[in-house]
Amino acid sequence: MAEATAGDWIEDTAEAMAIGRLLGDRVVIISTSTGGTLAAIAATDPALSQDLAGIVMISPNFGIRSAAAKILDMPFARVWGPMVAGATRSFTPQNAEHARYWTTSYPTLALFPMAALVRHANSLDYSAVTVPALVLYAQQDQVVDPARTESVMAGWGGPKQMEQRVLTPPDDPYSHVIAGDVLSPGQTAETVALIVAWAKGQGF
Repeated sequence: MAEATAGDWIEDTAEAMAIGRLLGDRVVIISTSTGGTLAAIAATDPALSQDLAGIVMISPNFGIRSAAAKILDMPFARVWGPMVAGATRSFTPQNAEHARYWTTSYPTLALFPMAALVRHANSLDYSAVTVPALVLYAQQDQVVDPARTESVMAGWGGPKQMEQRVLTPPDDPYSHVIAGDVLSPGQTAETVALIVAWAKGQGF
């Protein structure tokens, strides 16, 4: 994870879009967290957004909520940041499936491409975007800043639907993983229903 660059992630997005075009007539991106960052960037690029019919962004990352994330934007932080924050970032999984499917320990250097993508996404003009978007997010999100999400989407040129979600026990205590059997099983059915209803409303 320390070897990838922001450009590598964008190339992965281009590859995924190319595969989507081969599989169907139109592409709908369903993204989570920094995947939402990449989806928003793609929507502004004529080549990346070719045949892009719509975007679902779940807890999109347009800014990390932690105040410590400011380090990622400081001059030469890639050099001295790991010495201050440690070479590795780790967390304790909440259950066995969390441990199985998540990367629970990763190099601190892997945060810098993410920060670069977020900076780039926040610098873009979304007023010319025509792609419809559905955004599902939580005001209680402790990982990404929902205010930054609202700021970006305020300038979104295409049709948009904003859906605030409220997570409760036994859902993700960080209110970031909004659906899924591993961390927020109680939210999955309603989240799926919202996405399907939105897609049908767009005529997909």
